[in-house]
Amino acid sequence: MEISSEVVLKSLSIHKITEEDGLVNSSQALTIEDQDLNQLLVKYFFKAFRIEERYRFFHETSLDYNEVYCFVRDIFESPSKLHEKSVEIAKHLYAHSRNQNIKDGDVMVTYFEDCVLGDEVTDAVGIFKVENRDTYIKIMGHAGVFDISSEEGISINKLDKGLIIFNTDKETGYQTMLVDKTNKAGNAQYWQNDFLGVEPFTDEYFQTQNIINNLQEFAQEAFAGQTKTEKIAFVNESIDYMKSNNQFDQTDYQETVLQAPELIEHFENFQEKKQIEQPEMNVENFDISKPAIKNTKRFIRSVIKLDKNFHVYVHGNRQNIERGFDENRKQNFYTLYFEREE
Repeated sequence: MEISSEVVLKSLSIHKITEEDGLVNSSQALTIEDQDLNQLLVKYFFKAFRIEERYRFFHETSLDYNEVYCFVRDIFESPSKLHEKSVEIAKHLYAHSRNQNIKDGDVMVTYFEDCVLGDEVTDAVGIFKVENRDTYIKIMGHAGVFDISSEEGISINKLDKGLIIFNTDKETGYQTMLVDKTNKAGNAQYWQNDFLGVEPFTDEYFQTQNIINNLQEFAQEAFAGQTKTEKIAFVNESIDYMKSNNQFDQTDYQETVLQAPELIEHFENFQEKKQIEQPEMNVENFDISKPAIKNTKRFIRSVIKLDKNFHVYVHGNRQNIERGFDENRKQNFYTLYFEREE
């Protein structure tokens, strides 16, 4: 995300979680007086987030039962309590880490001033966990004599886990941004659900992301007996539909992309199942977010890998690629039709 040059890191508390020593708390918060280092840290903490992806604290009974929400609320009410509450946050994280296969790491709680959120300038609290370290080579020299050594450190280009909470919309759980780069397999969703207790805003960005993910799942289900080309082409045609429309309308989508009656019926049944699973979502009609298409499409695999020799990138026009089997060579093959070679 773009970061305003006015943002200032006012204070920072660091704690450590290790398998051997458990939770090790620092005795006081840090104030970063060096302006260059302050701005470097601001950039490190903010740049991994997408401003379009918003979350908020929630609890089934009441927000008063969401512990992290309460800690953050106390910090906003009295910023001088940052370190005291950061210790409570670290304890809460450690409690959710002990019984799971969770990596060791450094826990950092920060207080920022002069953050820009839309048309509003507000303060923010950050909660971060660093789980991975990189090795760096260090070259030192004096009077024509040079030496080389290695050191472990934190890469300023990689933020493992983080939540930034803006001091706005307190009554509905604040507006927050979430990052979890290392939670690929879920790890029981401990960072988002168990520890933080945050959920996405069901806005147009989330609705668009959700339908793209659902369409990928539908492609695997509806085209189960067909080639990978068919599945990729279907997803790409669906995304092209959303690129050319400002609103997703299920009836229009079915007539434009699906067309075949049996495929439409399959999709309607699929959507009914998703509506039961996600009752808060409007799966039939919603505004389309173009940034969500751009950000989500980067994670859609449109590549057919053939042994270790070829990669075929499919962007649409499934009629221009055919799959077959050569009886003489006992090998599969693809036939590609095109107008010009570039």
